[in-house]
Amino acid sequence: MTDRWGNTTDGYSFRFFSPEQVDQILCDGAKRGRAGSHAAIERILKHEPELERAELWQRIRRLKTPSCWPNYRRSVWGAEDEKTLREGYEIGWRGKRQAVRELLKRHPDWRPHVIWRRAAKLGLVRMATKRHPERFRHPWSEDDDRALLNLAGYKKLRMIAKLLHRSERGVRYRLAVLGKSSRVHVDGYARRALAEELHWGRKTIQRLIVKGLLEVRDPRITPKSIQALRKSGRLASLQLNNEEKKGTPRTGAEQEPTSQRDAKNLTSVSNGASKNSLKSSRAKGVWTEVARALNVSLETVEKLIAKRTLTLYDPRVTEKSFRNFCRRYGSLINLEFLDGETRDWLRSSMDLDRNAEEDAAARLKLFRKHALAVRRCTDCGRAIRGNAFFRHAKGCKGVKSPGSKTTFSVGQSKNNRPQVG
Repeated sequence: MTDRWGNTTDGYSFRFFSPEQVDQILCDGAKRGRAGSHAAIERILKHEPELERAELWQRIRRLKTPSCWPNYRRSVWGAEDEKTLREGYEIGWRGKRQAVRELLKRHPDWRPHVIWRRAAKLGLVRMATKRHPERFRHPWSEDDDRALLNLAGYKKLRMIAKLLHRSERGVRYRLAVLGKSSRVHVDGYARRALAEELHWGRKTIQRLIVKGLLEVRDPRITPKSIQALRKSGRLASLQLNNEEKKGTPRTGAEQEPTSQRDAKNLTSVSNGASKNSLKSSRAKGVWTEVARALNVSLETVEKLIAKRTLTLYDPRVTEKSFRNFCRRYGSLINLEFLDGETRDWLRSSMDLDRNAEEDAAARLKLFRKHALAVRRCTDCGRAIRGNAFFRHAKGCKGVKSPGSKTTFSVGQSKNNRPQVG
């Protein structure tokens, strides 16, 4: 205890024990655990009643974990030391290191941070100037919270911190206090989720995107997919077919549009769509440039995109294009397959028009007939609508025969009809 209070503590003089004896008693008691520490403190307070119990507990903690660093002593700088420091900082980074090493040799009890602090005090360190200094420890005002809530969910965390001149950790913590998340809400709908909501095939959304009936957030084709196409060896055959088509005059039968094949894939509606809607698609210009670079036709690029051989940067369907699709081609969506919540969403939010493009829907009615039946797998018990059951039967383990199933009509009651898997 001599390093703490010497022989006195706030005017108190030890009467029975010396400071060294008090330290020895506390050390012996701490070795016996918490009960031994209590007994040692009670023994000291019995003879030294004016000492405080909390002070003795603090002394026990200091004796258990003694500091390995020497006591702080103010460093005294001489004229020669400052001269060495200035000359080193004038040379540059190499001179700084040499100056620090030289001063540490002169004064072994110094630490590097003492030298760096002295250099900053002498004005040798150039501080980076900021137009808007960060407000790390400034309290959040109502205006700051209002601006934060307006940006949350639409801007990334790094951008919000930059706009508000705060740290990313501070912005994340403030959002948690306000009950908000720092996750960015991406605009648009995923292709798979949209297909499941509308009970369409997994390739239908992709073909509608290719035909220009649905627009995506970023229709550019990724260089990685183009490079993969080049490495696969298919590009040479596609270019050869393109040159043959250019050199061979087409007959009337070859010029006919493949409306029947597109109708099977739910894309024959493009025959009845206006030419302006297809020309206005911003994806066509991007894909035309890719077709020129690959020396193939635009139709070939569209087929590769439909098969997902060529992938898009951001294939999420925009909300605006899907709303326009519901207004113009609402009859293509069969409401009989949808639940009540999805129907209300399409009518109230997407402005669904069931009478739009009825002729196109009538052409597709024959190809949708398979979706009126729901079959149940005999092995896994999953109920699947339409011809997708046969694709499932091939991959389902343990299926004895795809014919062992139960067929349900769409006209049955809701309670008797199984849910679509």
